Amino acid sequence: MANQIKKILIIEDDKDLLFLLNKKLGNEGFNVIICETGQQALDYLAKEKPDFILLDILLPDIDGLSILNEIAKSPETKNLPVIILSNLADQGSFDQAAAIGDYEYLVKTKTNLNEVIKKIKIKLEI
Repeated sequence: MANQIKKILIIEDDKDLLFLLNKKLGNEGFNVIICETGQQALDYLAKEKPDFILLDILLPDIDGLSILNEIAKSPETKNLPVIILSNLADQGSFDQAAAIGDYEYLVKTKTNLNEVIKKIKIKLEI
């Protein structure tokens, strides 16, 4: 049986980065779902379960750490692999994410897209 196409949920409001991530992940054979606000993401997660979540912290409505908290406390989503990809590079944000759970935190300006794809594949074991 062929491998099932993995669904990647990207929660990000930067349209340029979204375009690049969507194109790159699509080319890698992933099914990409995009949410540009925290509320869209929470609504999606209430109905669907992706295989992986790429999460920004600075969103126009609900901050990413609040979303991460929701993901971590829900029995349906608490075991989902999440990578935080944000420009917020202060120790407080790292500590807050670590307090919620064991999540990888990448800083956008210090991470290239190929590295992100590689880390996603490692987390998904593909």
